[in-house]
Amino acid sequence: MDKIGWANGILIDTGKTRLLFDPTPGRRLHPEWNVFITHAHSDHTYGFSTSAKKFSTFETLEIHQALRKREVKRVQTLQIGESMEVGGSRVTALNAGHMLGSCQFEVETPSFKAIYTGDINCVDTLTTQAAEGKSCDYLIIEGTYGHPSYTFPRRNMMYADIIRWTMTEIKRKKIPTFQVYSSGKPQEVVRLFNVYTNVLVVCSPAIAHANDVYDRNGIKLGFLDSSTSEGKKALKNGNCVYVTTGHGDHLPHNASRAFATGWAIRQAFRSYTAFPLSSHADFEQLIEFVSRVNPQRVYVFTGYTDVLASQIESKLGIKAGPLPAIMQMKLPDFGQMST
Repeated sequence: MDKIGWANGILIDTGKTRLLFDPTPGRRLHPEWNVFITHAHSDHTYGFSTSAKKFSTFETLEIHQALRKREVKRVQTLQIGESMEVGGSRVTALNAGHMLGSCQFEVETPSFKAIYTGDINCVDTLTTQAAEGKSCDYLIIEGTYGHPSYTFPRRNMMYADIIRWTMTEIKRKKIPTFQVYSSGKPQEVVRLFNVYTNVLVVCSPAIAHANDVYDRNGIKLGFLDSSTSEGKKALKNGNCVYVTTGHGDHLPHNASRAFATGWAIRQAFRSYTAFPLSSHADFEQLIEFVSRVNPQRVYVFTGYTDVLASQIESKLGIKAGPLPAIMQMKLPDFGQMST
């Protein structure tokens, strides 16, 4: 009995095998389950800590191990574009454009073809290429920014705004400081200053570890680690940019703080310096992506599930709904759960 749904992760059960994508804590995973991890952000990597059979791209595994400083066992890596047979299904990694190594997973069974996007970004950046869109029967797509109010400026405009603000703050004898996660966004910010300026970039240690993985995989980044003597000296002297995961009590005394996040469009961010630079697709990009894939049905997970599903139906005429909790259902009945 074919089943697709949410079961502390996205579950595709073909009757012959269970494929679980980006599992979350709260479910004990059998060692013979097949777990697929789309990218190295911590809210998607719980599967690496389980005893199940694990699959990810090499870059995702490398970033995770660099940040956690421990080896993951029972994991098989694959390249973007590579396919493998798992329990009678063919699973292919497709580029997701979210960060280095991020992928979508295409699952071909005897009955249907489904794609789980994970987190996707649908425009080129300085460190990634836009997500690949392939046709399928069932598309399971994120809705993080799946509301019409989330439309991001063009990326080159955001790059220009970031550089303009940075140069102004340096002239004020401040250290422009970007507070971000450890992987994905910070490497884009570092690359931005490397490509368009001569400004020295200093990174906190966790970001530096992720930077090294990018460097080993062909994305060259120029920076200093803030834990080294050179990095400490640069922060003391100023005339540099600081990219960090740290909070206020870990910042230089003359730091001028900024955030780079898609949530910067929210009213709550108006009292901060914030740039709507996101590694996720915005609303219009998500709609365009679904149109390009042209599935029979769309299931939305995380974020604005109801809103995005409704917009997909009204704009594209494609049946859509939130991803339901898994129950004893056959695949043809699954779509009825979202009406």
